[in-house]
Formats: sequence, C-alpha cells, structure tokens
Amino acid sequence: MNKGVYIHYPFCDAKCLYCDFYSTSDTRKRELYEEALVTALLSYKEKGITADTVFFGGGTPSLMTEEGAKRVFSALREAFNITDNAEITLEANPSSLADFPERLGLFRSLGVNRLSLGSQSMQKNELEALGRRHSPLDVENTVKCARNMGFDNISLDLMVRIPHQTLETLEDTLSKALALSPEHLSLYTLSIEEKTVFGVRHKKGDDLSLADEDTEEEMWDKVCDTLSRHGFEHYEVSNFARDGRRSRHNLKYWQAEEYVGIGVAAHSYLDRERFYSPSSIDAFLENPLRRDGVEYISDSEGLAEYVMLSLRLSDGISLEKITPTPEFYTLAKRLEENGLARLSESTLSLTERGWRVSNSIIEEILNSLKLL
Repeated sequence: MNKGVYIHYPFCDAKCLYCDFYSTSDTRKRELYEEALVTALLSYKEKGITADTVFFGGGTPSLMTEEGAKRVFSALREAFNITDNAEITLEANPSSLADFPERLGLFRSLGVNRLSLGSQSMQKNELEALGRRHSPLDVENTVKCARNMGFDNISLDLMVRIPHQTLETLEDTLSKALALSPEHLSLYTLSIEEKTVFGVRHKKGDDLSLADEDTEEEMWDKVCDTLSRHGFEHYEVSNFARDGRRSRHNLKYWQAEEYVGIGVAAHSYLDRERFYSPSSIDAFLENPLRRDGVEYISDSEGLAEYVMLSLRLSDGISLEKITPTPEFYTLAKRLEENGLARLSESTLSLTERGWRVSNSIIEEILNSLKLL
C-alpha cells in the first residue's frame, strides 16, 4: 500500500500565543536544518517506498529558503517513488505569503498542489488576540494569488472559541471564508495547553474572554449547518470538504495507514513500528537519523487504534476489519436508537451528535470489542 510522507519545518515568524506544536521563531539554524532534512530524506533511498501523499507541516514551511526548498524537494523525489497523482500539501501562514507571492510560485514549480492556510479567523481583533501576524486581507490576497498561480485545492484553517469571538463574528468569518471558495475547511476548537502563553495566563486566572460551553455548542451548530448548506461534507470531526477534496494525507492517519515522518519531533508509523525524531533542533542536527521512543504495535493495539481513529470519520469502522461481539451489537443498537451512531450491515459510524461525546462512546465500543 502507498505510504504518506510528513516533513516538519519548525521555523515561524513568531510563536502564536496558543501554539503547542514544536516550533520556534529563532531562524538562525534554518539552512542547517534544511540540509539535515535532506540527509534524513535520503536515508530512505534504498527502501523502495512509494508515496501518494506528502505533507509539509510546521511551524511555517512556506518560510523555507529557496535553495533549501529546491534541495529538499529533490531529495524527496530521490528517496521516494512519488506517484504522478500525489497530493502534495504545504502548510502556510498568510503573513509569509501575502508580501512575498514569489514564494507561492516557487512551491508550485516544485510540485505543491495543495495549500493549507492558517487563517484561524477573518476578524482583525480575534487574530490579534491569538498573536497572529496576518490580517483578513492577507488571507484574501494569498488565496487570490494562489488561484492565479494554478492552485485548485486550497484548505483554510479556522478556529472556534477564540478570545472575544461571538456567534455573530463566527458567522461573518464563515461568510468571508466561503466567499474565497476553498475546497476544504478545517475547524478546531481552541484548546488551552499548559506550556503556551495562553496556558500560563489561564493558570493565573485569566478567563481569556472565551465563550462558555453553551455558546461553544451553538457555534459548532452554526458551523455544521452553514457548511452543509454550502455543499461541504462533514467527513471528519474537525474537517469539511467539497466533493472529492478530502485531505488524502490526513486520511492515512485516521485510517491507521503507514506514513514516514521526517524532521524534528516528527512521528512515523512503518512496518508495525511507531517511532519519532528527537524534540530538539540541536539533537536533530547532530543526527538526523536518530529514532526515539520506538514502539512495536501488536495486532490488538493496531486494531484498537483503527477503531479509535476511524470513528472520527463519517465513514466509520468497517465491520469486516473487526470481530464484532454480541456486546458490540447491543451497544451499537443502543447508540443508534439515541441518535449517536449509524449501524449498517458493513459499518458503524458516529453521527454529529455522537462526535460531540465521542471520547466516552469510543471507550464503550473498545470495551465491547474487548480491546481495552
């Protein structure tokens, strides 16, 4: 089966106040890091891996130097057999592209055919509250520029429960985002992580002007209703796509398929093993091939992961891939009666209501299958 390749680029213009991903605004080692990526990529040269998805994440990979980007893409194609129809995604911050449209041209010429833009909001005050450096106009200009350069697959990231966000501002953000005709939208609830600026402020008692739980629920109802009316399929808990525009790379994660992770803190799942690179740029530069935390995934562990991840998808789990028990069918029918799941002869999937309480449901399902 074809694999996915994830390449992590940790450098950013600035660290956002909510961000818990491995990233840094110190770009002094950027060129050294790009060379280490080349070394790590070429270590797979003799493994004969075919990949049909590639995802450059971060950080802000659109900040790669021109020479570094060319060398990384060259090494990627030398190390892996990249299929002709591969989905090649670049995460980008509008602030890194709005003033430098030539960057879009560079990545388009290197084979990127899908953009994932970290828009987060189309409200100036909400972007400022998040510590974002771009404006709503930067998002609009970046999308227009990308369209002019031939990009026909653009995803926008948006957030729910941003400081100062209301139902009205969320509705306006959705309206402005939809006016840009994206093929895909990812919507995430802002989570307060302990080691972020927001986490520190929250621990000190700052409520951050976040919406309460009832308003958050209304916000998600607004998102689901609005995007459904505009022809988007709610195919994963946080993701919406127009017909045929699901994120093929992320589907590999959610369907428990194999992928190779390259770069600092990048995770891999290959040949029944899960491993990851060190969470330190210096450690990665010292040895780009170092593996930390190698873990062998047993049959039962792999099956449990398949169940947990696939229930995030509207497609759900295939009953052919599990061994349904009487307890499983009893639970599935109860969930269906309560409007939380859909059971067919071949699949079990959660409804949107089920997704809202998916953690407890998934635990019950795993217990019924004797996978916990």
